[in-house]
Amino acid sequence: MTRYTTGRRLEYRARDELIAQGYTVVRSAGSKGPIDLVAIGPAEGRRTVRLIQVKANRPRRADRLKLAAVPIPRGVRREIWQWQAGTWRIHPV
Repeated sequence: MTRYTTGRRLEYRARDELIAQGYTVVRSAGSKGPIDLVAIGPAEGRRTVRLIQVKANRPRRADRLKLAAVPIPRGVRREIWQWQAGTWRIHPV
């Protein structure tokens, strides 16, 4: 299995998890940028936007810096989702 295929499968898995939580999710297919998924959904009584990078391995410092460089308005969250031992580990950025 190629790295691309592995990454795509994890992106779909993360997307499905977010949809199950009530989010609307847009996948940035074929993107080489720092954002793989944009999730819009309810949380704590207000709309929440999450910009997510999906990783099969531990995120590198460069991954965090790229995502941190994305300008965002107040209230938008940047996260790296790492698939580890059958569960998601979420790293806020």
